[in-house]
Amino acid sequence: MPLVTDLIGLGMPPEHAAVISSETISSAPTRSASGTLTATGSAIGDALALAAFVNVVGTTAASTGVKLPDAPIGSIVFVQNNGANALNLFPVDATGTINGGTAGAAVTIAAAAGNIAVRQTSTNWLVFVLAKEA
Repeated sequence: MPLVTDLIGLGMPPEHAAVISSETISSAPTRSASGTLTATGSAIGDALALAAFVNVVGTTAASTGVKLPDAPIGSIVFVQNNGANALNLFPVDATGTINGGTAGAAVTIAAAAGNIAVRQTSTNWLVFVLAKEA
């Protein structure tokens, strides 16, 4: 299972890596994708709530953001920032954390970059940076 080994090597917990590597096109659940979203707000309370599996943010005014959904442990969410400014990615609420950081604090997604977020626990999301192909 080289995919499992690769994912674990990137820092993903073994349990999550095993779930991802066992899915195939025919066995994977149906996934939703957003159209082009517009980031809103400058804090967790007024950031745009994400609702899809794949989220493409096309408009990011300075200091605006999105927040992760209240999804089950093991859930995966992709966020791509196609806007001109950096995008703030918040946990679902003020008690949530990203990568074990400060409760309620955002991480930043650079313009033309993305993240994959995996819900690790009821309060923490693991977020990995993705580079967009030029």
